[in-house]
Amino acid sequence: MKRLFSCALLLAAPLLLSTSPEVSADPEPNDSTLFQFVRIRYNGFVSSWGGGRGRWVPPWMHDYPRAEQNFLKIFMELTGIETTPESYLVLDLNDPRIMNYPALYVSEPGYWNITGEEAANLREYLLRGGFVIFDDFRGAGDWHNFTSCMQQVYPERGFEELTTDHPVFHCFYDIDSLDMLPPYNVPGKPGFYGLSDQDGRLLAVANFNNDIGDYWEWSDESLVPISASNEAYRFGINYFVYALTH
Repeated sequence: MKRLFSCALLLAAPLLLSTSPEVSADPEPNDSTLFQFVRIRYNGFVSSWGGGRGRWVPPWMHDYPRAEQNFLKIFMELTGIETTPESYLVLDLNDPRIMNYPALYVSEPGYWNITGEEAANLREYLLRGGFVIFDDFRGAGDWHNFTSCMQQVYPERGFEELTTDHPVFHCFYDIDSLDMLPPYNVPGKPGFYGLSDQDGRLLAVANFNNDIGDYWEWSDESLVPISASNEAYRFGINYFVYALTH
């Protein structure tokens, strides 16, 4: 199923985005009938520089909220799924409300320090049919920390590198190449990895040595190539459509 992805969509109707990374004390959007982008907040090992706006933010918050605002606008325009650029929220992994959403987004899992309560709740979420997108991490240290956390969640199976024939790359767009360059230098080859259950359903995807959220964040600022932003949106749209249909 081939679909045209018009770069003009990235340039039309510029978003008026807030420069503040503050998270609402009440993260629930008013209209629960809309598709909602859920970012996971976690206790990381360190805080780090993020957003390119002269501030220190925790790793889970990198690219927030511009990445979700830009992504939701494109997601709505291209798929027709009802949402708004403001239909995003932040939840903790031990929050039972994660069960209400088909997909979760986790930034910088190389800094993730999972608790037993979070591991149990995330496992239950996956067993109920949930899907998790892990993004923005790089290097052997990040990978070891990430997989160590996920072993506490789903010890019976591990991540395997995905190939272009996987259904996640064909559920909306046909993505025929995984040679996507990251937005900055990384200490290794970019790759896409998946965790599947015993029946082959994909439970989680990891964009390792890559950062598609960074492309989403800066896609309206002409700071990254339009072709690369388009690819990042294609991957993201496929992930969320897969979560909604599987």
